Amino acid sequence: MDPERIVVGKPLPFSIFTAEGKLLLAQGRVVESERLRDMLVRNGHRSEMSGPDADGPGGSDTMRLKRSREQAEREEEQAKRDTALERLYRDYDDSTDSHHLSISMAKSETDKAFPVQLMGVHGQSIIVTAPVHQDGSLVPVLTGQSWLCRTLQMTSAFRFSALVAKVVFEPFPHLYLKLRKEVEHRRVRGAPRAKVCVRAELRTPGVFPCVIADLSTSGARIGVEANVDLDKNQRCHLVVTLNVLQSKFDLTLEATVVNLLGPSDSRHPGIAFFGLKFDAPSEMHGLVLHGYVGEHLLSEFHSLWQMLRMAAD
Repeated sequence: MDPERIVVGKPLPFSIFTAEGKLLLAQGRVVESERLRDMLVRNGHRSEMSGPDADGPGGSDTMRLKRSREQAEREEEQAKRDTALERLYRDYDDSTDSHHLSISMAKSETDKAFPVQLMGVHGQSIIVTAPVHQDGSLVPVLTGQSWLCRTLQMTSAFRFSALVAKVVFEPFPHLYLKLRKEVEHRRVRGAPRAKVCVRAELRTPGVFPCVIADLSTSGARIGVEANVDLDKNQRCHLVVTLNVLQSKFDLTLEATVVNLLGPSDSRHPGIAFFGLKFDAPSEMHGLVLHGYVGEHLLSEFHSLWQMLRMAAD
């Protein structure tokens, strides 16, 4: 691999792989930034071999790298064909529950709050996705700033101040936040909400596929393609099939749009999130929702709730 031939703003003259044969960037793709170039030089160990050397010593190794490249390119083409909603479902379905936990960040009590998603917890620090505006652009965040954070977990609301310890942009924009003041805590819900990943259908009366990201007996947070336009207080129906105790239940839930959350996950700028409130579900629907949420909550006593609850005591 010749680093001098990796030039920012120009197509890559050869494919670059890690030592394990994983494709980092395919031949012909543009090296879009100095940051990307540094990553390729730092992590790239091999370039695609071609010509007479491919049949000589190391030829089998070349074939292995070629197959790896072709597989990566097939996966990339599949990703291009996938819709934003399919990518959201695959990401949320493959990831842990903590990846969906929502926190709001504001510079002060009077400033606008931006929703972010929890990525991990370590000691008294948390890792969250970077906040974004409604149009998907990043909200400016600087290391050393103090932000006011709020989150609703299980049945409790938490309020705390956090210091921005680090701002990172790869593989996607995210922040490291460190708790710096006493955590305030109060109970606000009688029924908890579970983090889920369920395909559903939204009828407004237009029909749109959606993904339910969290669910309670009284409402849900859903993700839809960003071009779907919903208004606050708009009435709709959420059609979903839930598995409870190894049985399938088809539900049509009357609901009202109560929150316009927008593109609140920076990993999925093509998805807009909305909060729905169910309008007096029937007894049967309520029992199914209660059973489904209860099953998920058995494994969802997550580390963030524990950390905040201990800090609030």
